[in-house]
Amino acid sequence: MKRNITSILFILSCLAALGQHKNTIARADSLLFAGDFKTAREMYSKVVKDTTRNAGAWSRYGLSNLNLKNYDEAIELFGKALMKKPVGPVKMNTFAGLARAYSATRRNSMAMASLDSAVRLGYVNLLLVDTHDDFKPIREDQKFKEVRQRIFNNLNPCMTNPQAREFDFWIGDWDAYVTGTKNLAGHNKIELSSGGCALLENWTSNASSGKSLNFIDPATGKWRQTWIGSYPNGMQDFIGGEYKDGAMRFVFEGTRNGQKFVGRFIFFNEKPGLVRQFNETSIDDGKTWVTTYNFTYVRKELP
Repeated sequence: MKRNITSILFILSCLAALGQHKNTIARADSLLFAGDFKTAREMYSKVVKDTTRNAGAWSRYGLSNLNLKNYDEAIELFGKALMKKPVGPVKMNTFAGLARAYSATRRNSMAMASLDSAVRLGYVNLLLVDTHDDFKPIREDQKFKEVRQRIFNNLNPCMTNPQAREFDFWIGDWDAYVTGTKNLAGHNKIELSSGGCALLENWTSNASSGKSLNFIDPATGKWRQTWIGSYPNGMQDFIGGEYKDGAMRFVFEGTRNGQKFVGRFIFFNEKPGLVRQFNETSIDDGKTWVTTYNFTYVRKELP
């Protein structure tokens, strides 16, 4: 009986110590993120004395020293963190910290190797890489510029997605004319948005104004345009968009005056600086079609 009580007390003491340990790490983390690197460093130093397996604590201990410009000590601590087989995010940030420390101490090849390792693990802190003084010694290196581009791609994956670039021919500042005439229908400005994952349309004319967001619908894997115009019932979804035969082709459906209709909405990539936008509808399931509008877009000359 006495042995059982002793065992229970031992287990409870271990759990209490573990809880206290976690609280210490949490306090140290709060201090680190608040910018109190000196106090955080002191707390992490106590934490790592109590455990040899917490890679995150070793890594943040290194980060505290890094932000205090104790570069050699930071390198040593980051190395210890990597020896503890950290999980992906900790490993990624540890390599990023090593890159900073090696760069600041002019060990350029080791800095590049560490930054490359961080990027391979998904590193995306482009702002820090672009602005932190620790990276100044390697920022003009061609290899650094290549790795920076990969960080940009990690941060903006749509920019390297070929499908997401299919509609880029519509980007620009345009005058829209009724096709075959010199009658100005309106103005449209199409902008790349959301890190290259969407196009934002900004239409203005004497009769109306409106905007649309154009993106690849994850539910279908095809392009979708959601349009909202200033006129009554001015919301419309154009779906199933595919770029083929030199044009982005959408379909749509709706009801007008109680009559159901289907539609085709096509953007013809005529040539650089020239796009034709064509919209037609059918009330007999596609047997006959009526043109709603047919515009030719002419890109405005840059000032």
